[in-house]
Amino acid sequence: MAFRFVHTADVHLDSPLRSLALRNPELGELIGNATRRAFVNIVDLCLSEQVNALLLAGDLYDGDQTSMKTARFLSEQIRRLDQAGVRVFIIRGNHDALSKITRELTYPETVKVYGGRPEAISLELDQATPVVIHGLSFAQAQCPESLVGRYKPRIEGAVNIGLLHTSLSGTRGHDPYAPCNVSDLEATEFDYWALGHIHKRSTSTGRCTIVMPGMPQGRDINESGPKSVSLVTIADDRSVHVEERFTSIAQFERVVIDLDGIADWRQMVTTVAGTLEAAREAANSEHLVVRLSFTGRT
Repeated sequence: MAFRFVHTADVHLDSPLRSLALRNPELGELIGNATRRAFVNIVDLCLSEQVNALLLAGDLYDGDQTSMKTARFLSEQIRRLDQAGVRVFIIRGNHDALSKITRELTYPETVKVYGGRPEAISLELDQATPVVIHGLSFAQAQCPESLVGRYKPRIEGAVNIGLLHTSLSGTRGHDPYAPCNVSDLEATEFDYWALGHIHKRSTSTGRCTIVMPGMPQGRDINESGPKSVSLVTIADDRSVHVEERFTSIAQFERVVIDLDGIADWRQMVTTVAGTLEAAREAANSEHLVVRLSFTGRT
């Protein structure tokens, strides 16, 4: 029987609103609830696909978890997974490092939150090949050294999955948080590395499958495009199949409109309306938030 799981990271649940959303009440309400609604989409996906587990690769929270509303919401969603028999595996990243979380939820036994020491958790499943999930949380927000060498060795004869929050060496615009190379990850001979931290999706399918899922919901125009999670199936022959599944409620996009040759106001309105309609049809999310830029002469 195949092992199936959803892999996500960087939920930043209930993160503070950015300046634009604060100036617009309607937009503020939409974006303010977007991370929650995206997380509900993730849980819905786990239930509809009847997966074995949900893997959260860091930054579930945006910082110290002190909000009772956030805690209540997360407890409700975890309860849905627990009742369906879906295991949850969580590591802490730089935003929700162990040193930052002063109030931790009391989770059911189906939830594993990794600590500051590496652990390898073996799952008892009704299948011939055992599954082992390796994890290690950030103890502090700053982690300038690689953590890969601290992970426990692969378990022979098992499917080995690693959970790691990392900036990955060579990623532009990111400070070094547990930096490592793809070759470092491949050297572990794990079957799948479930990464987090970079908010842009990327995959590597060399000696092992390495996935940075991006984030499930953008928060401003700098986190543009549809956001998603990975639905992963590891077959009995240990082949790995990864599907991208969209989860974002609101999708941010930059739209540039060339006004060269526009003769009058009416033509401009028609051009803008047509461009926005095309952007709306191409969007993969329920809502589209656009920043318009105009070029050319009229």
